[in-house]
Amino acid sequence: MIPTQDLERFGTDGLSSETVLESRKLYGKNELTPPKRIPVWKQYLEKYQDPIIRILLVAVVLSALVALLEGESLIDTLGIALAVILATTIAFLTEFRSNRAFDALNAMREDTGVKVIRDGSPGSIPMRDIVVGDVILLEAGDMVPADGYLLVAAETEADESAFTGESEPVKKIVQDSVLKGSYITGGRATMFAAAVGDRTKMGQIASSLTEGTRPETPLQIKLHDLAHLISKFGYIMAGLIIGVVLIQDFVIGVPPQTPIEIFSVILHACMFAVVIIVVSVPEGLPVSVTVSLALTMGKMTRAKSLVRRLIACETVGSVTVICTDKTGTLTMNQMEVAASSVEVPEISSGLPKTPSEWITLNAAVNSTAELEYHEDRLITVGNSTEAALLRWLHRTGVSYTDIRHAWPSISQDFFNSKKKQMSTIFEYDSKRYILVKGAPEIVAARCSPAPDLSNLHHLAQRAMRTLAFAHGELKPDGEEPSTLIWDGYVGIRDEVRPDVPEAVKTCNDAGITVKMVTGDSPETATAIARETGIFRDGKVMTGPEFRELSDEKRRDIVSDLQVLARSEPHDKLLLVKALQANGEVVAVTGDGTNDAPALRNADVGLAMGIAGTEVAREASDIILLDDSFPTIERAVWWGRALYENIQRFLIFQLTINISAAILTFISPLLGFPPPFTIIQLLWINIIMDSLAALALCSEAPHPALMNRKPIPRTASVITPYMKFSILITAMIYIVVGITCMITGLPFMETPEQQATAFFAGFVIAQVWNGFNCRGINGIMPPLFRGNPVFFVIMGLIVGIQILIVQYGGEIFDTVPLTPLQWIVIGIGTMPVLLIWPFLRFYHQRTKKL
Repeated sequence: MIPTQDLERFGTDGLSSETVLESRKLYGKNELTPPKRIPVWKQYLEKYQDPIIRILLVAVVLSALVALLEGESLIDTLGIALAVILATTIAFLTEFRSNRAFDALNAMREDTGVKVIRDGSPGSIPMRDIVVGDVILLEAGDMVPADGYLLVAAETEADESAFTGESEPVKKIVQDSVLKGSYITGGRATMFAAAVGDRTKMGQIASSLTEGTRPETPLQIKLHDLAHLISKFGYIMAGLIIGVVLIQDFVIGVPPQTPIEIFSVILHACMFAVVIIVVSVPEGLPVSVTVSLALTMGKMTRAKSLVRRLIACETVGSVTVICTDKTGTLTMNQMEVAASSVEVPEISSGLPKTPSEWITLNAAVNSTAELEYHEDRLITVGNSTEAALLRWLHRTGVSYTDIRHAWPSISQDFFNSKKKQMSTIFEYDSKRYILVKGAPEIVAARCSPAPDLSNLHHLAQRAMRTLAFAHGELKPDGEEPSTLIWDGYVGIRDEVRPDVPEAVKTCNDAGITVKMVTGDSPETATAIARETGIFRDGKVMTGPEFRELSDEKRRDIVSDLQVLARSEPHDKLLLVKALQANGEVVAVTGDGTNDAPALRNADVGLAMGIAGTEVAREASDIILLDDSFPTIERAVWWGRALYENIQRFLIFQLTINISAAILTFISPLLGFPPPFTIIQLLWINIIMDSLAALALCSEAPHPALMNRKPIPRTASVITPYMKFSILITAMIYIVVGITCMITGLPFMETPEQQATAFFAGFVIAQVWNGFNCRGINGIMPPLFRGNPVFFVIMGLIVGIQILIVQYGGEIFDTVPLTPLQWIVIGIGTMPVLLIWPFLRFYHQRTKKL
C-alpha cells in the first residue's frame, strides 16, 4: 500500500519548487553512499605490508644504525628509503586514480534524465535530483530511479532480475511497489517516489557491503614465497660475512684487546653484513611489480577494462575458469529478426493482399515500441521483441511511422504472459480488421485452416523466440471473427556477438574453461552455449538442481558443468565457491545487485559498465566498459603479459643481485678490497633496476601467451628456465669478475682505473643482459618493434653511467676513463649476448623432454 503520510504531505499532483527543497532536507538526495572505504592514509600505509617492502625497511633501519655509529653519510640509507617510497607511492596513486575513474562512471549513471511532474507540468531532471514525493512518468525502457508505488499502471511490466534473479518481467498494477534499479519493460506507468538514495532497497544492500578482505591473489602468494626465499639467502650471506670477519680478526689476526676495539670489529662485521643484505634483496622488485601493474592497468583501461584493484591486472591472467552471463556479454543484448516465413517486408498501396504485406502492417501497427535516434545511434524504446520487428522494417527501408499514420489503430489489447498474444484493430473502407501476433501455438489455434508448425522446431533449437502473425475481418457488430487467417512467422533472438566464438576458442586454447550462468531456460541456454563453443560434451543443470546438492557433490560436478540455466544470483556464488574449493582461479561476471556476493568472493569480479548496477560495480575488481566477453579474453591476455614481464625483470635483477652479493663476499676472502662501494651498489640495485623495470615491463603481449595453460596457483614464480638463466649468467659474471680481480683489466693503468672499469663493466654487462632478458621461454620479441621504451631506457642507463664515472668521482669513488677505455669496456662485455642462443637451446631441449 502507498504510505498515506507521504501522500498527505506531498500529494499526487507533483511537487512544487518549495516542497522539493523540503523533501530533500527531510529524506536526502537520490545518491548511494559508497560502502565505507579504508581512509586514504590507511590505504597508503597498507602498501607497506608487502613482504619485500618489509625486508627493505629492516635494511633501512640497519643501514641507518651502522651509518650513525660509524659517523658515515646516510646517503645509502636514503637511497634504500627512496626505493621503498617510490614503490609504495606508485601503487597507491595508481589505485587512487582508478577509484576516481570508477566514481566518475557511477556519477554518469546518476545524470540520466528522468521525466517528472513539478510545478504542475512535466519535465526532465537528472536522476540524482529525484526526491521523496516526486511523481515520475515511466515508459517501457526506463530505469526506475527510486523506490516507490504505482499511481497509474497501463499493462506495466518490470524487470526486477537485479534483485530477484528472475529473468521474466513482473506484471505490475496500481499500488504495487517498484524498486530503484529495476527496468520498465512494457506499458506505461506513473509512480510516487517513496524512498531515495540510501533508503532504497538497493541502498540498503550497498550499505551492507564493506571493503572486506579478498582472496590472496596468485601473484601475492608467489611474491610472498619469493621474498621469504630471498630474505633467507640474504641472512645466510650476512651470517657468513659476520663469521668470516670475526674469524679473521679474532682467530687468524691479532685479537682486539680493549672493549672499544672489540666493539669496532663487531660493528665493522655488522656493516659488511648490511651491505650484503642490501645487495641480496631485490630493491627494484616492488618498483618493477608496481610499474608493471600500473602500465598494464592503463593499457587494459584503454582496452575497455577499467581496473579497480591494481593486483587484479595479474590475477585475471591466472584465471582458469570464467563464469559468464549470457545476455549482453555473449550476446548483443538486442533482439533481432533472424528468420522469417517471408523474404522481405512489403508495403501495400491498399488493403494488404499477400502474407508479406500483412506481416509488415502487423509489425508496424500492432506494437507499442518506438525507435529513436540518440547521438547518431538508433535506440529502442519499449518491448525488445516489438522493437526487433521495427528494426527489421527499418533495415529494409520501410518506415513504420508512415504506416502508422496511414493505418491508425482504433484500439489495442496488450500482450501479457497469460494470453501470449497482442491484437490491434484498425479501420479501412468502412470495415474493421484485427491484427494478431503472439506465440505460434496460440495464434495457430485461432486460424483456419490450421497451419503446420513442424517447421518451427529448428528455430527453437537455435534459441529463437518465434512470433506468429494472423489477421481477420471483424463482424458487423464489432465482434472478433471466429477464425483468423494465418500470415506467417518470424524468429527473433538476441544474436551472439560475432567475435564471441573466436574469443571462447582462444580461452579454451589457453586452458581456460568458460561456463555460462543464465536465468534462461536450459534449451535456450544450451543453444547459445553450443553456438559460442562453451557447450561441447559437458553437463547442463538448472539453478534449483544445483543448489539442492551438498557442498561435496557440487565440488564433484562443477568441473563437468558447462551451463547453469534458470539460475539465481546465489547459485553463482555457490558455483564460485565450489570451483575455488577445487583450486581453480575464478573470474565471474555480474550486473545485478544480487551478484555482488559472487563478484566479491571471486578471484576476479568483472562487473558490467553499461548494464551493471552501482552495487555490482562497487563489488567488482574490473569493470567491462563495453559489457563484452571478448574484452575478458583481452584482459586475460594483458594479465599474462604482465606476469611474463615480471618474470623478465626477475631474471634481470636476481642475476645482478646474486653475482654482486657473491663477488662482494668472495673478494675479501681472496684478499681483495670490496669490488663495489655502498653507493655504487645502490646505483646498481635501486636506480638502475628501477629503470630496467620500466624497460622490461613495457614489453607488448605476444600471441603465444594464449597458447599455453594457466600458471597454477601453487607454482613458483621462478620457473626452471628462469633458474637456469639466472644461475648460468650469474656464474659467468662471478668467474669473469674473479678473473678480472686477479689478472686486472687491459688498458687500465692505475688501481683507481681498475676499480672504476670493474664497476662500469659490471653495469654495461647488465645492459647487454637486458637484451637476453627480453627473450623468455624461448621467445625473443622483434628487435625494434613492440618495446621502443626498452632502447630509450637502456641508452639512458649507459649515458648516466658515463656521467657518473666521468663527473661523479667524489660521490661514487670513480676516476674518469678515456674513450679508448670505454670502447674496451663496451666490446669486452658484449659477449654476454651469446648467452641467449644457449638459453634458447636449453628451453627447446627441455621442452622436448
